[in-house]
Amino acid sequence: MENGAYYGIDFGTTNTSVYLYNYEKGVGKREAGFGTDGKDIQPFSSCIAISQTKQNDFKFGREVKEHINDLAGQYRIITSFKSLLGTDEEIVVNGTRYNGKRLAAMFLNHVKETVQKIRPDFQNAVLSIPVDFSPEARTDMLEAAKAVGINVKGFVSESSAAYISKVMEIKAYSKVMVIDFGGGTLDLSILDLKQKRVYEDSVYGMKFGGDDIDRELALRLMPKIYPDISFEELDSKRKDKLMNEIERMKIDFSRYDDYTITLGEGAKPVEIDYDTFSDIITPSITRNVVDAISKVMQKANVSPENIDKVILAGGSSGLRPFAEIINSCFEPEKIIFDDQYQWMVAKGAAITSAVNCEFRLADDICILLSDGETYPVLMKDENKVGDESEYLSFSLTTDATDAHFIFTDSTGKNRYCTFSVKTKGFLNEMLKLIVKIGMDQIARVAVTNEHMGSSYCVNKDINKLRFYYDLKDIEE
Repeated sequence: MENGAYYGIDFGTTNTSVYLYNYEKGVGKREAGFGTDGKDIQPFSSCIAISQTKQNDFKFGREVKEHINDLAGQYRIITSFKSLLGTDEEIVVNGTRYNGKRLAAMFLNHVKETVQKIRPDFQNAVLSIPVDFSPEARTDMLEAAKAVGINVKGFVSESSAAYISKVMEIKAYSKVMVIDFGGGTLDLSILDLKQKRVYEDSVYGMKFGGDDIDRELALRLMPKIYPDISFEELDSKRKDKLMNEIERMKIDFSRYDDYTITLGEGAKPVEIDYDTFSDIITPSITRNVVDAISKVMQKANVSPENIDKVILAGGSSGLRPFAEIINSCFEPEKIIFDDQYQWMVAKGAAITSAVNCEFRLADDICILLSDGETYPVLMKDENKVGDESEYLSFSLTTDATDAHFIFTDSTGKNRYCTFSVKTKGFLNEMLKLIVKIGMDQIARVAVTNEHMGSSYCVNKDINKLRFYYDLKDIEE
């Protein structure tokens, strides 16, 4: 490993964190997390407020979250803008259009400026992403970061990043489940270690997280705190105070058994014990978490007994009822929890950057030929992220007006994509093809046909390729 400062970014639906892994030979490593105000107390809240009356008047992060209802009168509050990446959806505010890429760039610029006040060298980073992030979303994410001066060195799946952050504790185990319970989503992965190679066997995710729990708590406790009005009737300032207090209570119950909600302004002080808190949120957590665990194990064809370790990550994984449910599904000694659970994914991304972790193809990328045979374009074990094939030439076997390309794995059974290229129907017609694996782990195919004009080119993305990385890179 070369001396230097390496950064990872966990860009989440609800929260975003930045992690520094600093290495100096002879001295060792130094680590730090960055979030609100550049400190590691809380991650950045992934939200933006855009003025509905003034141009270039924006607010970001925790400032927005803590005053979200009060700001809503003069500002358009945008949360979960990560879900807009890779789509054609736009939000219009004060006559200006904002798509997912533009919003992500605005937010990342806020993150960059905040971190650079403490670490001016924050420019390069590895980004963690959901496994099912679309090619279009990855492209938008890459371009958004580039637009504000953040050089993305590569992508790593959120589950792999969590695994890498704890790798020295679990390198002896072959089946590891990662449960990433965040503010907006619940994502699970099962990773398989075979001869020092780590593969992602199966993934599953759903839209359920800490934000849903906060609202459930607020609605259930409202009659005790404000017995004379409903949640919808509550004015914006008192609604903000209530939601912020709910979040503090949720965090405090990770350590304590009692909490008193004192809001003033006509609110009754309410004493809540842990049993009451747990009774409110346990049913929804149980329903969603147990269902998700069952589905991800079914996809991997494993049972709880086959899982060697379970890593808990994400901003909501510190909830005691969540931990109690996980303990009921798996033997307690299998579960790995870290006090830095909100930073685990960003930390794993930073380590990935530090060791220059190489993600290699777990399956071949082949073209299915007309005789049923497969022709390898890029090969498993040999090719990795960043590689590209040689230019390949193909000729027509019939005088058809189009040529069909089918990309598969080496068996020919698992099809990645199918598309057609226009042709003139000449038997001497030559089609040229190249495939390149981008840093976003998407293989991009380009096919040209000079007979159709020098500018004619058909492009196709191959997403959801399987990759693995070598544990020896990280151990060393």
